[in-house]
Amino acid sequence: MALQRLDPSASRDSARSESARPESDAAPGVDERRERHRSEARRAILDATEALLIEAGGFGFSIRSLAKRCGYSAPTIYHYFGDKDGLIDALLEERVARLADQIESVPDSGDPLVDLRELLLVFVRFGETNPTFSRLMWSVTGKGESRATPAMERLRARVRPTMHELVAAGRFGDTDAETAGQLIWATLHGLSSLRVIEPDNPWNPQLGERAIDTLLRGMTHPSPDTSSDTPSRSAARTEASS
Repeated sequence: MALQRLDPSASRDSARSESARPESDAAPGVDERRERHRSEARRAILDATEALLIEAGGFGFSIRSLAKRCGYSAPTIYHYFGDKDGLIDALLEERVARLADQIESVPDSGDPLVDLRELLLVFVRFGETNPTFSRLMWSVTGKGESRATPAMERLRARVRPTMHELVAAGRFGDTDAETAGQLIWATLHGLSSLRVIEPDNPWNPQLGERAIDTLLRGMTHPSPDTSSDTPSRSAARTEASS
């Protein structure tokens, strides 16, 4: 579909004429140009969405204001993203994919508690530099559903085995992995929300790290000896991957 900025009727007419043209009649390079135009349109729309989200600190923008900002008509925006939730999910997927790349690059130290701390600090740093997107990760769609992009599942897949290792090793005492996860996510959500609600507050630059360390000290028990810990790690990894 050829795109005409802020002229949906022209876009529709052009799309109809192109779809009616036999593929054999297409000039060399037409498909490449169309794909480039699509990519440019999506990029412009997503970049404008990001700017509006940051300015509003969340969802407080309309498709009309987005069309004005990006230069593409509302029908074009809906064509590519379906609705506002689809648009936000697409942008969130891009940002969270970067976070997932960082999370997945955290090496296994051999101590699940050390690993968990490092993983959570990556989350904290992301929240500090991307407060709006950190907040969006915890939001729900217009239908009241949790946002679940592929990149968010990558985050869970990286953290989940470490949590199960700690439970299997008795490091969380009588706290199960689900409850421990809720305590951790509540802390991360609170840290990111504070920066959105009060962006001008002089937050201590070490606030996130101190909060994570305090939480983990309160949640965990000393590590058992190495000989008893090794089979627990193996069993926990098997359970988490099943």
